[in-house]
Amino acid sequence: MFLSIAILDSFILVLSGVLTISVLGLGFVVYNQFIHPVISRKESDRYIPVQTGDKYDLVVDELTRFATFHIGCKTGQLATRCNAISEDHLIFQFKKSRDSEDYTITVLKNGPTFYKPPRMEHYGKMESKESFESYEIIGHPAEFRISDKIAKERMVNFIEISLTSSFYFNRSGKERMKFTFAVGKIQPGINRKVRFRGDVYGFGKEEGADED
Repeated sequence: MFLSIAILDSFILVLSGVLTISVLGLGFVVYNQFIHPVISRKESDRYIPVQTGDKYDLVVDELTRFATFHIGCKTGQLATRCNAISEDHLIFQFKKSRDSEDYTITVLKNGPTFYKPPRMEHYGKMESKESFESYEIIGHPAEFRISDKIAKERMVNFIEISLTSSFYFNRSGKERMKFTFAVGKIQPGINRKVRFRGDVYGFGKEEGADED
């Protein structure tokens, strides 16, 4: 009798533990797939436009093995504050291999974009999606030019952004991969003296700026 009760109690305890883990797991999936993207879409606290030389680092969490990086006008991890750039103009998705520091990077575009693959010399018009592996961009960046329009296969005004990967040792002494986004050439520049509604700026040289 007492043995049966003890077994039943143990079974209920185990079942409760499994149920709790399942609920927590489901909650994590819901947060990661639905809630977090909405939160990350909130307007950036950066109110000045990007500059050549700006850099942004990203390290993918080892538990989720997934991360995203958004480039937009007023939102995203890289908020350009340029009115020619769309929100979610580029979305980078990083998927980590289960047992190694190997990643597949998928890039989605929602605005006019030119793309220069690693080790290539020339830009081409980007399709809706591009993919490459993390080892391809070690020392050989993938480069992007973003703007509001492409005229006759040319992009007159643009912001250039490169993506590279490198290894580093974290505080635990473990070797991890780090991704770095860098702002390159801005053609012809961003006029910081003329601010539009919504704290955004347009392409153009600042008044009094030296000509190249």
